[in-house]
Amino acid sequence: MVAYTGSAGPVRPLLVTASEQRLESVLRLCAAAGVEPNVCADVGAARQLWPRAGLVVIGDDALDEVASAALERRADVVVIADESPDPQVWGVALAVGADRVLALPRDDSTLCDALADGVEGAGQDAPVLAVVGGCGGAGASSLAAAVAMTATRDRSVTDRHGGASVLLVDADPWGGGLDVLLGVEATPGLRWSDLTGTHGRLSGAALSRSLPRVDDLAVLAWDRGAIEPAAPETVRAVLAAGRRVHDLVVADLPRHLDTPGEEILARATSVVLVVPDDVRAVGAASGVAEGLAGWASNVGLVVRRRRRGLPPELVADTLGMPLVATVDDDPRFRLAVEEGLGPLARRTSVRRAAREVLDVLGPELGR
Repeated sequence: MVAYTGSAGPVRPLLVTASEQRLESVLRLCAAAGVEPNVCADVGAARQLWPRAGLVVIGDDALDEVASAALERRADVVVIADESPDPQVWGVALAVGADRVLALPRDDSTLCDALADGVEGAGQDAPVLAVVGGCGGAGASSLAAAVAMTATRDRSVTDRHGGASVLLVDADPWGGGLDVLLGVEATPGLRWSDLTGTHGRLSGAALSRSLPRVDDLAVLAWDRGAIEPAAPETVRAVLAAGRRVHDLVVADLPRHLDTPGEEILARATSVVLVVPDDVRAVGAASGVAEGLAGWASNVGLVVRRRRRGLPPELVADTLGMPLVATVDDDPRFRLAVEEGLGPLARRTSVRRAAREVLDVLGPELGR
């Protein structure tokens, strides 16, 4: 089966050292990376853990013992040493199959990244689906939430048992709130304001665990109080972390793009524009559609239908975009949201459209 991206469960790194100095240095970096290592003071204790550790870190004090043990050669092995390691260390490191020798503290950031990659994986990042409204009240947030929830329940979009692990990002600070739409506004967890000042590498596993959840759907939303748009470096860190540990990232973007929105669009695999089927809405959406064309090549249209509106095909032709799905103006959907039941509580056209978005854009999303 072709999947979005498999997100394996956490695999602890293995640290082999009897040096208190080396142990203290690596534990500090593990804490920064959000990982918990298995620590062995000798090779005998490490032998069983050696094949399945995400990353093996060998202190230079234990290097000769590891070399003598003739353990099975494997990838992702690093040796840690002082700023000026003994030249002999390089030869022994090569003999045990080490990828590199890191001098601490100079290479702290390199080891921190390697520790996080060993747990979260350094393979293909999850695809990003951006959803944008062509005008106010188009229904982009509803569709974004429905697509995200549909993916978590669909076994065809991942090679794991059950549905996909999905991160839903509310990137519209002036919207109604995806957490409200999903009924998790009172659920404890991180919001954008808690991530202010975040930059650089962020642990994807720690982020995912700290967010409000609906089953396999993690939700990053805004506080209800004063809103300060997220800094670009914060958005980059959050998106990179989310893509490492989830199968899919769905982002709800504002139609008037700010810098954070541009950061997400620059990384989007596919973009969906949601537009009502009336003349004024199509006119307003034309400028949005032109702006999106400069960011993504894989852009699709979802038309929200009302009584006596324009034909969806005409809307698509006018905007020069392929029609992916249509959504009816369904009072049952609004009622389900008002009752806090979420976008998939009833069999509505939004639910069907979410399925069609995944079906049509699936090949571009990595399925």
